[in-house]
Amino acid sequence: MSERDTFGPRLRRERERRGISLDTIASLTNVSVELWQGFESNDFSRWPKGLFARAFVRDYARAVGLDANEVVDDFCRLFPVGDRRALPTIREQAKLIGHEATAADDPKLMPGGVDRRASPDAPPPQPVVGLRLVPRIFRAIFHT
Repeated sequence: MSERDTFGPRLRRERERRGISLDTIASLTNVSVELWQGFESNDFSRWPKGLFARAFVRDYARAVGLDANEVVDDFCRLFPVGDRRALPTIREQAKLIGHEATAADDPKLMPGGVDRRASPDAPPPQPVVGLRLVPRIFRAIFHT
């Protein structure tokens, strides 16, 4: 069996070894028992993608008493679908070895099929100047 195949079952064994029920995990994380059952059997068909998936995994690891960063890193390495951290890492690694990276996100996995992330070459957004004046205006109007 590969490390990917044993990811969820390994976490289930650790949870059971520590005597923690899925009901306890569900109540601590506000995530349904059914999703946690899928997680422990590597079935992510009903799981959210990206940030929410990582947050769920982090909450699970904390509830069980495991190193959350290590579990999230393993999850992202073994199940990179929807992980927005994967492509930049792949591109940087490709640059290091002088290889042209051809990896791309699958638009079907993005909400509405639209990639709303900023281009890595885009300039940073400029702050809205007017919003800085709101506290001053508020104080001027309501100062008593």
